[in-house]
Amino acid sequence: MRHVALSPAKVNLLLKVLSKRPDGYHNLVSVVDLISLYDVITMEEDAQDRVVVGDTQGILPTGPANTIFRAIMLLKERYGVALGVRVMVEKHIPIGAGLGGPSSNAATVLKELVRIWGLDVPEPELMALGGKVGADVPLFLYGKSCVMRGIGDRVSPFPLPSIWYVIVYPGISLHTKLVYEGLKIVLTKGENDITLCGEFGTIHGVAQVLENDLEPVAFSLCPEIQEVKKRLTEAGALNALMSGSGSSVFGIFDNRESAEQASLEVNALGKVFIAHSI
Repeated sequence: MRHVALSPAKVNLLLKVLSKRPDGYHNLVSVVDLISLYDVITMEEDAQDRVVVGDTQGILPTGPANTIFRAIMLLKERYGVALGVRVMVEKHIPIGAGLGGPSSNAATVLKELVRIWGLDVPEPELMALGGKVGADVPLFLYGKSCVMRGIGDRVSPFPLPSIWYVIVYPGISLHTKLVYEGLKIVLTKGENDITLCGEFGTIHGVAQVLENDLEPVAFSLCPEIQEVKKRLTEAGALNALMSGSGSSVFGIFDNRESAEQASLEVNALGKVFIAHSI
């Protein structure tokens, strides 16, 4: 039997890097919105207990390097599932774009397989399992706008207004590890040093507080990102910001019409998507 699920992208409206951990990861605070840019995932049971993961563009790694594969194997091992599955991903979310595609894919498959296989998995246990696959997986398991803390493994509700986005992917993939290694800011802050104020309650308020500590590093690695940000604001965005560790940049808009108009003005800068909060 075939099962089809949508796997959404995310944007980081705020990303503050606080400190480097002994394990090499960084503590952060990030406000995240899930958006209507989706990969489409098809799952079919495999009678021979095989786990096979592929994608329509042939761009995802295979085996343990693939987040979906790792998620499935962890779930099978943890709950003693002697069943196989074949997964095919119809890719729309660019890779290396800061939009969370691989983590979203893993979270979507985890949630679907828990349902398909009839497993009794408490939410905290599923979040912990997702965190072993990747730092962003818990936020996609949560499935709503939220604030992430720690390495992204601690997620809590954070209501946001409905926002329209124009996202530009300049066609350059940035490696997350490389961007974090380039940070020159003094990483000695704690979570209590970051105040999430009431500006996030309205779209114009959100426009005033967009911030990403990783932008300066990404700009130095890929100057095109800074140009995209400038062009989005010139095209009418209330403000623009790089998402995650890049290289995608999003502009925020208060209605679909202005987003569509702006998308035409930045169309030559890369792959352009129009999306909204979900």
